[in-house]
Formats: sequence, structure tokens, C-alpha cells
Amino acid sequence: MNLRQEALERLESHWAVAAIPADARQQAAELAQTSLVQKAVGRQLHLPMVDSAHTEDLLKRVALAYEMAAIEGLPAFLNQLPEQDDLRLQCVAGAWRAFEFRRLMPVAAATEERIFQILHVASLAYCGDRWSDIRRWFTENKAAIAVPSVANQPWHLRLLYRLFDCWVRLLRKNGWDDLDQIREIIAGLREDQREYESSSLDSGSNAQDRAMALRLIGLYHWAKATEVLARYVLQGEPRGVHAVLDKHFEAATDAASVGGDAALEVLMRWLHASSRQMVAGSLWWVAHSINSRVTRFVGSVTKHQAMFELLPPQRAALQEQGLLDAAATAVVIDLPTSGGKTLLAQFRILQALNQFAERGGWVAYVVPTKALGNQITRRLRRDFGPIGVRVEQLTGAVEIDAIEESLLSSTETGESRAFDVLVATPEKLQLIIRNKKVSRPLSLMVMDEAHNMESETRGLRIELLLATVKQECAGTNFLLLMPFVERADALARWLASDPNSGRSISVGTSPWRPNEQLVGMFRAKVDDTVRAGWQLEFESLLTTRKTIHLAGTHPVGGVKPLDVAKSKFIKANGQQQGFNLQAAAMATVFSARGTSIAVGSDPGTTWSMAREVVKALPAMEAVSDRIQLVQNFLAAEVSPQFELINMLSHGVGVHHAGLSDEVRSLIEWLTEEGDIKVLCATTTLAQGINFPVSSVFLATTKYPYGVPFKKREFWNLAGRAGRMNQDSVGVVGIADTNRANEIRQYVRDAAGELVSQLVSVVAELDQASDGEELLGVLRAEQWEDYRCYVNHLVHEIGNLDRVIANVENSLRNTYGYRVLQESPEGRTRGQKLIEATKLYARKISENPGQVARADNTGFSFEGVGRALHGIRELNRELTTADFSADKLFGNASGMSDLYGIMLKIPQLARNLEDITTNGMEHQQLAAITRDWVDGKSIQQIASAYFRADQGQTQAITNACKAIYRNLINNGTWGLSALSRLSGIDFDKLPDEQKRHINLLPAMVYHGVKTEEGVLMRMNGVPRSIAESLGESYRQASGGSEQNASIHAVRDFVASAEIAVWNKARPDSSPLSAAEYRNIWRILSGVEG
Repeated sequence: MNLRQEALERLESHWAVAAIPADARQQAAELAQTSLVQKAVGRQLHLPMVDSAHTEDLLKRVALAYEMAAIEGLPAFLNQLPEQDDLRLQCVAGAWRAFEFRRLMPVAAATEERIFQILHVASLAYCGDRWSDIRRWFTENKAAIAVPSVANQPWHLRLLYRLFDCWVRLLRKNGWDDLDQIREIIAGLREDQREYESSSLDSGSNAQDRAMALRLIGLYHWAKATEVLARYVLQGEPRGVHAVLDKHFEAATDAASVGGDAALEVLMRWLHASSRQMVAGSLWWVAHSINSRVTRFVGSVTKHQAMFELLPPQRAALQEQGLLDAAATAVVIDLPTSGGKTLLAQFRILQALNQFAERGGWVAYVVPTKALGNQITRRLRRDFGPIGVRVEQLTGAVEIDAIEESLLSSTETGESRAFDVLVATPEKLQLIIRNKKVSRPLSLMVMDEAHNMESETRGLRIELLLATVKQECAGTNFLLLMPFVERADALARWLASDPNSGRSISVGTSPWRPNEQLVGMFRAKVDDTVRAGWQLEFESLLTTRKTIHLAGTHPVGGVKPLDVAKSKFIKANGQQQGFNLQAAAMATVFSARGTSIAVGSDPGTTWSMAREVVKALPAMEAVSDRIQLVQNFLAAEVSPQFELINMLSHGVGVHHAGLSDEVRSLIEWLTEEGDIKVLCATTTLAQGINFPVSSVFLATTKYPYGVPFKKREFWNLAGRAGRMNQDSVGVVGIADTNRANEIRQYVRDAAGELVSQLVSVVAELDQASDGEELLGVLRAEQWEDYRCYVNHLVHEIGNLDRVIANVENSLRNTYGYRVLQESPEGRTRGQKLIEATKLYARKISENPGQVARADNTGFSFEGVGRALHGIRELNRELTTADFSADKLFGNASGMSDLYGIMLKIPQLARNLEDITTNGMEHQQLAAITRDWVDGKSIQQIASAYFRADQGQTQAITNACKAIYRNLINNGTWGLSALSRLSGIDFDKLPDEQKRHINLLPAMVYHGVKTEEGVLMRMNGVPRSIAESLGESYRQASGGSEQNASIHAVRDFVASAEIAVWNKARPDSSPLSAAEYRNIWRILSGVEG
């Protein structure tokens, strides 16, 4: 049973708490928040001094009142009787509140008093469901948890000090080895007992010896309970752990009571309760009740990832809210950022694989971006690899190349199966489902960041993908992961096979949060103590997320944290400006306590921000091996003169769309490892990261080009502030931007319900008065994904009469249509949507061949028409000769002709024209593609095709955006689709020629020109060594096409000796052979 907000509210009426006046309790709560912030960020944020003596006295009185309520419920907590649930919750609530105040008390100087105080505070944290908070407290108070020396100490103190050491390890859980030391410590105590015990019982006084004997009995039982608990946390044994713990803690408590040792008696009661909570939250407690695959998974992550304990919402999801209920066919997990959604998804994945094992079921893990896909793939491979679960990641290209085709079409089972989990973007999975590329049943579809359903650009696509899977993949279960969504249960009921099999898992009214957060607004103010001086100030804001609120406005850091004149920040009329640099200045000040993110408005701005931060932060005296590795990678893959290389020496990084996926992944890795002090990024970071930092400062609440930041997206990014087990307080700041009241309201408003994009666009049908006008509305760009959905229905069902008859049933599979049925106005619009859909279906059914081509390529029906028209304008037929590497990537005009056609197709032209607006025609698009496939470096491409008058960094940024955002997504999609639309009869082609044509898009995607190079790149091998390492693989495998698989190449790379890497390494590369291998391990997620 997890704590709820109402239990905390009921606690206020408890006699012990109510004895303190309400205004005094409110004052104590405010003082506690101020003290917490002071301890956490007092060096960066200057707060007014408080009367420490008065504060400490008030906090002690209030803490004691809450603790008395907790003690009253402690027996119920230990007995776990259902009829005493209210008392048990009173204990948890009282401990929760008491910990809030006890953690702020000064630590005692006397050794024994310090030990009892720390274990008491830790017990309150555990019983109050706040174990992550006590770990943070340990991190911030390292001196307090120092284990005293046992030299020259009497036996009972030796025991106490050693047990304190054991419990510090149990509470902080720094890893398997750290916990395993407990076994050795207890074994050492058994040895010491023979040497020291007898002398401690020979004082000459029977009364003293009796008291000491009882104390030792209590300590011995405590030691045995400690040993049992540590073994359970590590290994999940013994199964009946509660009975064993009860026996020894009760014996220890009784001995302390009879011996009159009140302090030890109280501590034993609290540690007894803490041990119960530790067992209940253990991964093993969950594993034993599911299946053997999950048990192996838990054994692996405890051993290798130091993951021992569930967060409160994870425990509630697994034990109370039905995450693993076999009858639940659709589950929506609505938890805040850093709330542990990925681990819950892993449990659900393992359950699905086990449930559908006999049918060869597989799991689709859908991610919104390639960057997040890379992170998820690395984590799943790391955690699932040791238990034999195969995880593969598909490229982000909207096409399926020859290698992916082989992977997807494999019918092998057992040890030879191709994959268990596929990580893919929504666009990729849509293509797989619509073209039935996998014959095995889809057991589970996991949709990460599912709140993107309300995105104006991709929301409709995601919703229609879910509707397609629901309609065509019978038996598929759904798991949606998202933050801050009201009425998540409505989504679960929509996706479930019947309304009763939907589950919504949420923090709900729980007071638990991943960490405390301070959210506010920052601005610059004049400070004339130095020339052109200025200083930042921070105003705490009231928010909908129950964050910390401090009264007043507070100075930040010192004067001029960046060497920038005040005129850059404050206009002559007093208005604010220079918001990007203000965010960079905030991040610079707060970087002293951990990684800070400064969020700017666009890629160019982030470079400017980073340059100023570099001036303020001196170069590190000792650059870590990790930073040196990434610096050498940048020199090899981008340019030896790349500006980011020097920035990293100062602990400064950048993250935006003008960098390759690999570079961004490595920057994220450095950030996770703590090597980055300040990360300057764009707002797109909210979709691409899955790691916490200390602070986040935003120059704007808008995406590049002025698109507003949805409140849900803001809180998703803000939720990264505050590292689990590291920071008591995460700090989030928004630049004033001369609209202070608007920002105050922005953070006060709730994120609200998820808004279906289908509901958003359907209002456009209101003005249509006849069939032609309805069709006119549907032809608009924002309806493109919907038209593709209708096109698929027409192709899938085939018979027009059946299509028309099934339109409403098909629409009922969408979330938006269900929402429309909830109001009279919505139902009217729903009928218009049905009418428009039927009209469009009739229209396109007149050309079934074009319908089939659209479904096969992912283009809209209209896009296929444009493509076919472009092919006809060539005044010649496209043949297999046009789709050869020599013709496309040589000096011939083949690729140029194809780009000319692509620029006529709306779905491609929108992105490709981003490059052509710089004065480039399709001939230059072809030239860039040719150089990219031919192995030219980013620096060479930037110098040849992008203006250098704004500097090399901007040219490289533009080149990366052109290649990684435009060419590899749209060029590959267009090339694959045009080969299908060319009229070539693939069924009559030899397999080798067919495979070659199907590999061409992958060559463009990965920037290599051989199949072996593609296989290397798909496995995370850096581009500069992929071709040569691929040649080593070809020679080792005998050049057999049968050996050309993702798995075979991964095994080859994983087992390759350093000599193989050294032979493949380019002579001029800044990376050594060992460094290439390390980079591969990081990017691929394969453990070394």
C-alpha cells in the first residue's frame, strides 16, 4: 500500500500534530524549504539568513510531533494486518513528514550519538517511502556517514561501528561489491567475537555484566538480521525472509528493552520496519512472483547495474496497479520524468515475451527520435543481453533495406531467432505493419513519449499507427509511456480489447516526486560595483507541480559571471534582452554543483552561448579519458579543427540538430558520466534525452522558429533537473523575456488532457458545404497522414463496398473519433469526417494500382501521382541500370535526375528544399550524396558545399543538418520509393541484383558504399573505419552472402582482436585501434 496525499492531510488532525498551532507548522514547513535550498544551492543562490537557533528548535518540535504519530502506527506497520491499514498509513505519513525536518538537523559530534541519529533519520526515510532521498542525503553528507575506527574500542562498540558500516552500505547501495562486503564484515565479527567477547563481560559487577550481556545479545541479533537482509537484497534468498527478520529484530528489541537500553530499543523498532520496506521494494520481491525469465533479469541487473530497489511508483505499478495483470491488454503509464518508466516497460516486455513464447511473439518499442532510440537500444541490450533477449534497432529511414528485410522476414525460432525486441520510429513501424514484413505475431507495442500524439507534425501519424495495429494485429497488447497526462485511463480504454482490460498507472495523488524542484524566472539587473556590471536574480514561482516556493527575489552568483557588457542584457529603457546568454550565465553559475543545461533558441545560438561559457570556465587541469576519447572521435569523424573539441576541455558541450546522432549520443554519454559542466542545447533536447542533470535554464519556452512549447513538453524537460541519488533540489529557470506575468501563469497551469490531432483538424470540415469542398479540405497538408490511413484501408480491404461499409468501424479504432463521440458538436463533426472519408475512398479507388504503390512506399496517393508524373517527364524509362551504385554515386547524372523527381513530391520536398533554398539545385544534392557515400568527411563536405563566411563551425553545422536531418531521411526514402515506382519487375530480378538495389538507400543512410560497410554502420561502428573493418569481415567470412547478417557482424566485431581493429584503422586517424573499439562499445550498447 503506497502513501497518498490524503493520508498526509489526515495526519494534520492527529493529536500530537494538532497540538502545534497551524501557523507554527506552516512556518516550520517554509523554514524547512528554505533550509533545504540553502544547503543544496546556497553557494549559487543567495538567500536571507535565518535565526538558526529558533529554526532548529521549531523544526525539532514539529518533527517530534509527526514522529509520535508515526510511532503510534509502527506496530500496525510491522504486523501488516489489513484491518489496520489506516494506522499503517499513519506511520508512513508521519515518517514522511518527520524525515522532512530531521534531515535538516545538525549532525551530532559524539560518535555513538551520530550513529544512532543517522540510522534513525534513514529509518524515517525508508518507512516514509523516501529511500531515494536518504541516498541523496548520504551523498551530500559524506562526513556524517564516515565509519569510525574500531581500534582500541571495547567489543560492544566494535560491534556497533561495524554494524553502522553494514547499514550505510545497505542504505546507499553503491553496487554489488559494496553490498557483498557486508558478508565479510559479519564473518569478521564472528572471528572477533572469540577474541573480545569474554573481556567485555568481566567488569567485576554482576549488574554491569548483565546489562552488557543483554546489549551484546541485541547487537548479535541485529547483526544476524543485517546479514540476512543483505543476502536477500543481493540474491533474493531466503524466500521466507520476513519471518527470519522478524525473529532477529524482535529478539534484539526485547534484549534492549530488558537491558534498559532505550536508544537501542527504539532504533531496532525503526530498523525492523525499514528492513520490511526494503524487502517489499526489492526487485527480488517482484521477480519471485512472475516467471523465470524475469528472475534471470533481476539477477543480472542487480549484479551488473547495481539496481536493487523499486521506486514507490514502480512498486505500486507492479504490486497494486496491475501492470503485469495478464488480463490487461492496454496499459498507460503516466509518471513524471525520472519516475522509472523504462524499468516498468522492461518488466512488461519480459512478461509479453514469456506469455507469447510458443507463438514466437515479438515486441515493438517505438521511440519518437533516433537519439532516444539509440539510448533505449543501448539500455535494453545492456540489461537483456545477459538473459538471451535479442534487441535490434532499425534505422530511422522510411524504407526497409535489404539487410532489414532479411532480419524482419526471418522465420527462425529458438536460439536462431532474429530478434525479440525491435526499436523503431513510428514511421518505420507503420511501414512494417502496413506491408506485413514480420510474419510472427506482435505481442506488445511499447510507445515511449506517447504524449507526442498531440504533436502538430507527427501526432496524427502516431495515433493512426496505434489504430492500425489495434485493427490489424489481433492479440497485440499496448504499453504507452508518458508524463503529466490527465485522464490517462481514457487512452487505456481506447486501446484495450475491451474497456475492462485497460489499466492506467499514475502517481495520482501520491506525494512522491523523483526529487524536490525549485522552479523560477531569472533576469539581469544593473550592478555598478564593476564597470558595465550586471548580476542575475532569481524569482521562485508557484507551479502546478508542487515545487518549492521561496518568497522574494534572490541574487544569483557574483557580478558578471560571463564577461559580457550589461548592454547585452539590459536596454536603455530597462527592458531585458540577450536571453540566450542569460541562460548560459545561469548555467555557468550553477555548474559548480553539477551539470547544468542552458537551452537556447536555435543551433547557431547554442554555439554562441557555449563560446561565452568557455571563456568563464577555465580548462580542466586533468581531462578525463572519456573526454579525450570523444575529442579524438570528433577529430576523426568531423574535423581536427572542430570547435567542440576545445570546448570539451572546459567541460562545455553542445547538443542540437546540427550534430550527427553519434556525436549527440557521445555528448549524452559524457553528461551521464558527469564530465560535462554546462550543456548548451536547443529545446529539441526534450525529445532526445533520458538522463538527469542538476539544473535546466531556458532562454525561451518556444521551439526554433517560434513554435510554442507545450506545457507537457516543458515539464518533461524540466523534470530532468535533479539527479536521482545525487541532488536534493533540482533547479529550473525560465528567462523573464519581458513577459513575467505570462510566464508566471504558464508554470501555474496544468498540462491537461492529451489532445488528439484528429480532433484538432476535423474542425476544418465545418466550413465545407458539399462533397467537393470536403475533398478540398482533406487534400491540405495537415491531412496527409489521414489520407495515407484511408489509402491503407482501401488497399487492405480491397472491395470498395466493404471499405465504405467499414469506414465508421475503422474510425472507431482512432482515439480522436472516440473523443468526438463525447459531445453533440463532436458527433456532428464525426459524421462529416465519415462522409469525407467515404468520398476520398471512392475517389482513390478509381486507381487501385496507385493505391497499392502508395501503401508500399509510404507516400500519399497524391505523392505517388507526383512521382509518376516526374518519372514520365524524364522522357525515358527507368531501368535497373539507373539503380546501380556506379550510376547513382559516380559522376553520372542518375542521382541528380532522381532528386529532381523527389523535389516534386510534397512529403520529400518539404525537407529537401531546406537545402535547395541555400542556392542548391538537385545537381548539388546529388553531389553531396555522392561525396557522402564515397567516404568524404563532414569537414570536406562542409568546405565544398556550404558557405564558410560565417565560420567553419556554422558550415559544419549546416552540413550536418543537411546530411543527418534531410538527406539520410528523405533521400533514402525517395530513392527506395522511386525504385518501386520505376516499373522494374522485382519479382523477375536475380536475387543478387534485387539485393543490390535494396541496399542503395542504406548506403546513403550510413555514408558507405559496400554491404559490409552498411552492416558495420548498423552495428554502431564509426564511419571512418566501417569500410575497412567491413573488408576484414568479408575476408574472414569468405565473402558469403549467407554470412552477411547483423548478428554475424556483431559477433565478429565483439570478438575481434585489437590487431583486427589496428589493421582496419586509417593511418591518419586520431583514434587508436583501442579507442575505435571503445567508441563502438559505447554506441552499440554491447558490453566490453
